[in-house]
Amino acid sequence: MTPLPPSLLRSEYLTNPLGLNSTSPRFSWILEHPRRASRQTAYQVIVSPEPSFLDKEVGDYWDSGRVESERTSGVVYDGVPLWSGKLYFWKVRWWDGEGKVSPWSDPAWFEMGLFQERDWKAKWISRQEAAEFSSRGNVTLGVLSGESIQNMGIYLRKEFKVKGETRRARIYVSGLGYYELRLNGRKVGDHVLDPAQTDYRKVALYSVFDITADIREKNSLAVILGNGRHIKAYGYGKPRLMLQVHLERENELIERVVSDETWKTSSGALLENGIYLGERYDARLEQDGWDLPGFDDSSWAGAEVVEGPRLAPQLIPPIRVTERLRPVQTWSLRPDVHVFDFGQNFSGWVRLTARGPRDREIRIRHAELVNEDGTLNVLPNQNAEATDIYLLKGQGDEVYEPRFTYHGFRYAEVSGYPGELSRDCLEGCFVHSDVSKNGDFRCSHDLLNRVHQNVLWGQLSNLMSIPTDCPQRDERQGWLGDAHLSAEEAIFNFDMAAFYGKFLEDIRLAQREDGSLPDTVPPYLGKLYPADPAWGIAYLELAWLLYYYYDDERILQKHFAGMRRYVDHLTKNADGKIIQKLGKYGDWCSPGVVAPKKTPLELTSTWCYYRAVSLLSSFADVLGRPDDVRSYARLADDIKTAFNAKFLLDDQYAAGRVGPADKNPNQTSNILPLALDMVPPEKKEIVLGRLLDSVVKEWDYHPDTGILGTRYLLDVLTENGHGEKAFRVATQRTYPGWGYMVEQGATTLWERWEKLTGGGMNSHNHIMLGSIDAWFYRVIAGLKCTAPGWKKMIIRPPLFAGLTEASAEVMTVRGKAGVSWRREERSLQLTVQVPVGTEAELHLPLLEEAGLIKEGESVIWRDGTASGQTAEILFLRRENEFVLFRVGSGFYVFRSEATG
Repeated sequence: MTPLPPSLLRSEYLTNPLGLNSTSPRFSWILEHPRRASRQTAYQVIVSPEPSFLDKEVGDYWDSGRVESERTSGVVYDGVPLWSGKLYFWKVRWWDGEGKVSPWSDPAWFEMGLFQERDWKAKWISRQEAAEFSSRGNVTLGVLSGESIQNMGIYLRKEFKVKGETRRARIYVSGLGYYELRLNGRKVGDHVLDPAQTDYRKVALYSVFDITADIREKNSLAVILGNGRHIKAYGYGKPRLMLQVHLERENELIERVVSDETWKTSSGALLENGIYLGERYDARLEQDGWDLPGFDDSSWAGAEVVEGPRLAPQLIPPIRVTERLRPVQTWSLRPDVHVFDFGQNFSGWVRLTARGPRDREIRIRHAELVNEDGTLNVLPNQNAEATDIYLLKGQGDEVYEPRFTYHGFRYAEVSGYPGELSRDCLEGCFVHSDVSKNGDFRCSHDLLNRVHQNVLWGQLSNLMSIPTDCPQRDERQGWLGDAHLSAEEAIFNFDMAAFYGKFLEDIRLAQREDGSLPDTVPPYLGKLYPADPAWGIAYLELAWLLYYYYDDERILQKHFAGMRRYVDHLTKNADGKIIQKLGKYGDWCSPGVVAPKKTPLELTSTWCYYRAVSLLSSFADVLGRPDDVRSYARLADDIKTAFNAKFLLDDQYAAGRVGPADKNPNQTSNILPLALDMVPPEKKEIVLGRLLDSVVKEWDYHPDTGILGTRYLLDVLTENGHGEKAFRVATQRTYPGWGYMVEQGATTLWERWEKLTGGGMNSHNHIMLGSIDAWFYRVIAGLKCTAPGWKKMIIRPPLFAGLTEASAEVMTVRGKAGVSWRREERSLQLTVQVPVGTEAELHLPLLEEAGLIKEGESVIWRDGTASGQTAEILFLRRENEFVLFRVGSGFYVFRSEATG
């Protein structure tokens, strides 16, 4: 058997952000096997702090022994207690269905965080008096943020000496709101906008960096602190730092360097910084060598010890600069005012290379749009000034790249630059949480490919350690509605397990004693309690998606109590099982409006109540809680009965405010109950017919839905036998639709179906309508997960007119699942990759009544009869124009041919 590549071994250290840390890592591996229909029947994991022990196949800290199990992900450590800050090694082997054992994998490693409060000897420190500075007149920024005059950047430093060789050195650091860490004159690591955002009253996250190769006899630690979200408007006070260095020799801790009152602090060149405001950096104020050993800091003040939150390790991918874009065109408005077009809407900042006389001020403004005369249209920024200012020191080439702000933009205006400004002077830096690419999709329909690319750019632009709504205006909050409605799409495209796991912790920590949640998490906008049920349901929806796609049962265990409290909160606010008072947004942003006018808030709120209770019953079933399964199932039935009694009229669900039926059918009001099979059986075809009337006759194959209805529109049409109609909706190039955005030049998805360029709600980089991308994977490519952790899946190429090929692949917890199909005039070829341990149901289309289907050179269907079956390819049945087979793991190439 093929040994498992070390890159496919994964271990994760999970923790409770309140400081009650788990010491039980979880292990995952991906199997490879040359034979089809392979599966794991048993595994053995060994763990040791000494690699030499693993070479001898000894797990002195844990040897699981042979464990009879098919599980390959989330295997929980169950050995000798692990130590804070220590490095461990592990490897695995497994047994297949024939009882044959694999070779041991190459070893992988993991490192424990500081999981005891007593492990922290450092103190939270800050500048004694955090100076405020504003050069922008009467600055009143951020209606939502409360940003106003900004604290200047806080500079801190500490020197230390090391005698002898250091075997291992680590820095544990958290700087609030953001920090840049430097050691001996160089930046440590490649993180930006670190740490990840949290509610700093409850917890702050720390990162760990290996600095072994950078330690010298004489060393200087230097940190710049920025504001980020840690501002007075949110009740957090001035920025602060917690830092601890561990130095080891011969596997023993020999020295700690900690943040305390012996550190020195000062102001510096960074005068203003705010995520909405931008930065003001005065290079004339730079103190050369401030981050090097031997710098004279006698004029610097001593640090002040301050209070701070508990710490937990930052387990999500950090925010990084992931791509650097060059402008695609530029133009001049005046001799000293130039506009640069990067050709793409994205999140981040501009890196400027400049040369000029001392004292010259260069201003960089950012915007998504330009006016007809080529000037920036900053109206979508609302109250975010989004302007970075750099003052030259006049010493040759100078490079400026912001540290503690980011912008959503496509265009950058540079004013005040002395002399000629070429495209080479600017780079657009794409900045976001660096989640790994997990999937890919393409098809023969160019418009859908462009929509897919817009979704990718929009999704990444709104991953800033929390799932944000937009990157450009003075908002950028973790709106729960946007988060859960786009989550399945994100999971197909990226590895979101850690990111959403962290966000679920943010949600849990935001929950109040009465079970209520806010609309935005972390609850920086504290007034937004209680959440609209269509937003609060994110708590359960995200937990379900993590369980379903990553086979993560522990997520359900960890959050069951909190989710039950939220359901109880909904129950307390229900009148006769109808939620009448909690709705605020509902089917937000349907064509032509913001607040819903056609779909009653009571309907969407009660529908979400039913969905939440149904999910909770399912969670209880997974967790083996039969009493909860039954009680919540009964409650769900009662809610459904009340829902239909209240909202189901003669032939459709209520439109407009609850009352007489609207003459025109309403899409969302009918989509939602159809999506959850709430419609009485005798009414289902009638309600579906009314939905089709709206989609086809009234709206000419266009959506008349807001963000809730849009999430389920294409699925409801497809699952009820109208996939062709869903395809026509998805491929419309006229308003309203995704294709209309593309035709109007969009490079990310919009907040509204309309092309709006004025003030108000008109973000051109929103992700809440991006749920269509999951439909691309499941329907256009035909790749659908049907059991938790991709244990089972369905592959079904669609037979839509105008679509000749598609492909998709997803790196699942079991390995790569892939499909590629191509249709020609008289044949269709389907290529399939099924991971080890997964069972796939294939729906192979017949191109004529009899037809021929082959796998490789073997005929498996001819003239209406299955033939040549093997253990790997099992005929199931025929359904209309499809023949169904079951296959195990492996790589397959099928061909369906017309023979008449």
